[in-house]
Amino acid sequence: MCGHVSSTRPAVLKVELACELSQVRPAAVTARRFLLEHGCAENEALDFEMALVEACNNGIQHAAPNARHQPLCLETYCHDQFIELRLTDHTPGFDWPSKVSLPDSNSESGRGIYLIHALMDECRYLKGAGGNTLVLRKKRIRPKQTST
Repeated sequence: MCGHVSSTRPAVLKVELACELSQVRPAAVTARRFLLEHGCAENEALDFEMALVEACNNGIQHAAPNARHQPLCLETYCHDQFIELRLTDHTPGFDWPSKVSLPDSNSESGRGIYLIHALMDECRYLKGAGGNTLVLRKKRIRPKQTST
C-alpha cells in the first residue's frame, strides 16, 4: 500500500516584456517581489533578479531584427524546494557553453553567462525554431515547510 503522498502546485508568475532594454528592470523587480511574497529569502530573490537582468539584456541585445516586435516571456515558478525561472527569447540562439569561466578583463562580453552560472544551481538553454528558452533553477535557501 502507498504511503501519504503530498502534491503541491508551484506559485507561478508569467510576464511578457517588450524587446526593449527599458523593460528589463521593471520585469526583474516584479519577479523579485513575487519571490519575496512567496517566502524566498532576500538574498535568494536578489540572485534571481541579477540573473534575470543579465538574461533579459542578452535576449534583447541579440534579438534578430525581424523578431524585435516579439516580446520576451518570463515565467517564474516558486516550488517548495526550488525556484525555476524560464525566459523565452527570439534570438537566433547560440550554443550554451558546457564549461563557463570568467572572461579576460579586456573582453567586451561573456560576463553575463559567468554571472548567471555563479548565481544559479542549474542552467539550461533550449534552442528552438520559434524561440529559445533559458531555464535557471536554484534550491531554496529555506525550503517552504509543508504541513503534515
